[in-house]
Amino acid sequence: MANSIRTKVGYNTAKRRALEALARAPDLWWTVKEWAREAEIAPTRRMYTYALRLARYDLVLRASLDGHCVYRITTKGHELARLRRARC
Repeated sequence: MANSIRTKVGYNTAKRRALEALARAPDLWWTVKEWAREAEIAPTRRMYTYALRLARYDLVLRASLDGHCVYRITTKGHELARLRRARC
């Protein structure tokens, strides 16, 4: 796949982008599609499994709203996003 649009990204890049996207509006609940678009993570289906992983680490809260899974950043996730921004 020489002409592939996918490129290898650095370690924890997806986590950093995902948490920073939620940290911009910490009081809002985000659907996975909105969250993936804001974090620039593609394909969107990748974000579904990644969101579950972040929920297991207690970095995001998961809830159901109108039949959709929605997510919001936790205090722990917000602190991690803030630390990663300061370090980069």
